[in-house]
Amino acid sequence: MNRQAIYAILTILLIPLGLLWVFVYMTTDTPAPKHVPVKIVTDNVAYQQIAASVAGKSGQVTLVSANLPTKNQRQAFKSAEIILTDSHQDQLLTQRNKQQLHSKILVASDVVNDQGAGNYWLSPEIMLRTINRLSDLLSDFDPQNRDVYMHNSQKLLDNHQALSNGINNLKSKNNVQYIATNNAQQIFMLQLNYRRVLPDVETADDKAFDQISQDFKAKKIKFILTAPQDQSQNDQRLVKLAKDAKIPVITFNQVLPHDENILAWQFNFVTQINNAIQTIESGK
Repeated sequence: MNRQAIYAILTILLIPLGLLWVFVYMTTDTPAPKHVPVKIVTDNVAYQQIAASVAGKSGQVTLVSANLPTKNQRQAFKSAEIILTDSHQDQLLTQRNKQQLHSKILVASDVVNDQGAGNYWLSPEIMLRTINRLSDLLSDFDPQNRDVYMHNSQKLLDNHQALSNGINNLKSKNNVQYIATNNAQQIFMLQLNYRRVLPDVETADDKAFDQISQDFKAKKIKFILTAPQDQSQNDQRLVKLAKDAKIPVITFNQVLPHDENILAWQFNFVTQINNAIQTIESGK
């Protein structure tokens, strides 16, 4: 038998084997590719909490310092697919541009018009909006887990429905005037459409304080916002006048306590404002 005949026979014998392999391949379930968690970095623990809740097991959230001091942080930042920051002035965005990275960015302050403020994460409304925006971004980035992100974000919002209700109740109040000894909550107060009286407590003179004292007595001022570190002579003078006139004083630190949930912490703040306004409105 010549060589060509042998090749022909072998080819004919291989055809059934090939058909069998195709049949087995088509009838056997192909294992789904293993999911690689979406890598997210942020330099703010408040956003870290939100991102971890929305991404769940489908994401990997790393908290880094703005200057990326360690090798692990630099590696995490370089491999990150999403960077979550407070504002466009954040140093992480400077690092991203410097390293010419192509990671997606989510800037919390993009939901407001005033880009000159800071600490946007202190606004409860911005945090609630960030949940939805992050869920949408993750869904676009990782469509196969869209349902996971949508479920996680909705669950998070449902668990903190009382916070949303508290914000809506504050928004329903008209002609609310307040005084603050710092600018930390300015963005949130603007979102509520509340008017700040005496913009700079530190430069207020006796005449300004006399007017404030009259406004306190007339209950025109609904509450005072201050912080434990605000202890200047004018700060203390303002707080004493308010307490003497039985105007609610809300003392709220701008530092998120260790291991405290950001949304629960903000709910406490929103509740204090609601209670303060109710106290003035009830005349108690």
